[in-house]
Amino acid sequence: MTIIQMEVFLKVVETKSFTKAGEILGLTQSAVSHAIANLEAAVGFQLILRNRSGASVTSNGEKIVPYIRNILQQIKRMKQEAEGIIGLQRGKVSIGTFESVTIKWLPHILRQFNQQYPHIEIELLEGAYEEIVQWLQTGIVDVGFILERDNMIVDFYPLKDDRLRLLLPCTHALSNHQKISIQQLSSDPFIMPYKGCDEHVRKLFKKQNVLPNIKFVIKDVPSIVAMVQGGIGISIIPEMTLPDHMDRICTKHISDDVYRTIGIAAPDFKRLSPAAEKFLELTKFWIPHDAVS
Repeated sequence: MTIIQMEVFLKVVETKSFTKAGEILGLTQSAVSHAIANLEAAVGFQLILRNRSGASVTSNGEKIVPYIRNILQQIKRMKQEAEGIIGLQRGKVSIGTFESVTIKWLPHILRQFNQQYPHIEIELLEGAYEEIVQWLQTGIVDVGFILERDNMIVDFYPLKDDRLRLLLPCTHALSNHQKISIQQLSSDPFIMPYKGCDEHVRKLFKKQNVLPNIKFVIKDVPSIVAMVQGGIGISIIPEMTLPDHMDRICTKHISDDVYRTIGIAAPDFKRLSPAAEKFLELTKFWIPHDAVS
């Protein structure tokens, strides 16, 4: 007794025709007849009567119908549960993220992900870049948004080159210049972004053999913006960390075009859970199309 034999039997009962049942199931009339004959052999009695007006179920066959229908329903539920187990309908994805990605990207990505996979649970953990790498290594998160570094110890897929921008008060002497060199900034009081963003800024100064006049080291971007607005100093921070609107501040390109590369990472892309793989696929599709820094 096979699943196809039971499906054919129910379809014949419903349509009262071998021909119509075959058309619906994509089987020839001969294949339908063969399936019914084999099922009757398996149960030991006749299930279907064939006559000029079509086909009808026998009294013994009627007793079998609810059992076969129940078997097929249970098989369908089992398949759905199996899909859930492998993450197509259910599952959980733990994601490591940092502030600018959380603000700029995740609301859009998660909205689309939830629309496509409403039963997959999302867990977000926000932290510093080094923390996220550690979470990936220890299995606390499945995937994480991190910055590209030398000698990566996790699998990494680049998503965006996030360029560094110079923040000046609009009253600054260089505010009318289109591009500004690092050498022109050596004497200005400098507000260094805190650990994470600072690595690329320090490399930029070091590359040009310029020692920045660091007055403050500040973690919070709104605080940096407020200090620049107040004329306390200047700063260099990535585009994605910038607020959408900043009064009394001019943002400028730096002559040496410097950027940090943001990407998504996992311990091993080949061993992701199906749910995490779905999130990775959607993120890779969404960023090039819609991301605006």
